[in-house]
Amino acid sequence: MTITEAKPIVQESLDKLKESIKREISYTKELADDKLTLEILEKRKTDGEELPVGCPYESYDQWIEQINKEIKSSETSIARIGKEKAEIMAFDYFVKNASESA
Repeated sequence: MTITEAKPIVQESLDKLKESIKREISYTKELADDKLTLEILEKRKTDGEELPVGCPYESYDQWIEQINKEIKSSETSIARIGKEKAEIMAFDYFVKNASESA
């Protein structure tokens, strides 16, 4: 494959990555919300409060487990975005600087 052939393919990947990292703020907000929810749930559990009426969870433990999964998912997404930012830099450099004669 030549550089001329590779550039449009790399540019397409670059465009997709730029779209993907736009969700970083959303993931960060979700993570903050989930961590706050976790604190509240742990306090309610410690205080022996009853689950709210209509709560879909059978226990605070089950609810806390779900929130922990959501926290892990957000952290994974944020870490992935960090990697995508590095890929954007590399792809952008290639598209701008790769010599057609190479």
